Amino acid sequence: MSPANRPARPRAAKAPAAPRPWQRAGAGRYRSADARFTLESGGGGRWFVTDAASPDELGLSRTSGPFATLDAAKAAAERARSLPAEPSPLADRMAAARTRSRDAAAPGEPETGTSRSPGSTDARRTRRPAPPPRTWLDDLADRDPDAARAARRLIAVLEQGGATDADTIVRRDVLGDRPAVAIRLAARAVLDAIAALPEPTAIDVAVAVAGALASGPARDGLPGWELRERDGAGGRARLIRITPDELLAAAGEPPDPRTPSSTPAAPERELG
Repeated sequence: MSPANRPARPRAAKAPAAPRPWQRAGAGRYRSADARFTLESGGGGRWFVTDAASPDELGLSRTSGPFATLDAAKAAAERARSLPAEPSPLADRMAAARTRSRDAAAPGEPETGTSRSPGSTDARRTRRPAPPPRTWLDDLADRDPDAARAARRLIAVLEQGGATDADTIVRRDVLGDRPAVAIRLAARAVLDAIAALPEPTAIDVAVAVAGALASGPARDGLPGWELRERDGAGGRARLIRITPDELLAAAGEPPDPRTPSSTPAAPERELG
């Protein structure tokens, strides 16, 4: 058979390109191709992993971290993917609530909440409860689902810590663009520091307050805080640490020799 009469060989189909495992979802945010994991930067080189398939004790998507790098956060997500997804801790309670709802239904009354219409033996009129009023979190979820999820988690963590006005605090923080959550946490840290003093002197109280306000670590997704100077030399904003000796000096008293200064004296530079 001549080459001209040979049947053309079918071309091998190209293999489809492998999907990218991670997609950029915004500034400092990445989402896995299956939308299960979200990686979000917490600033300062910290990354957090949110797993939508593994609820935490509040029934929210579980968040772990912080991780030092984006690659470390991705590796943590892949490790979590290799493990079976944990069931929601609220599943048993939700099932029990449904059982109680069925048991509470009146005998012969349909669970859907229907009743017979006047003058008819067969027609049924469905009585549907009015939908709950929309909240600011519902409106936020329409604009930014990730921000709404983070706000709900903040509210849950604050309520666990005993805050009775957690919704108001987080709303003021998110919608009012002021550090309301950090302010409440710093105020709580001051009260706790004072309460831990058995028989405090004025200097003891001042030291406790200064230490609590100097800095607060970010934990459980909550913000931290730092005390810094403003308009410092060279336009810098250096950290402020108030030691017991500095408080005594400000009060016009000699330093306590039993209390070592926590900040070494920096060498002075001559001006001129």
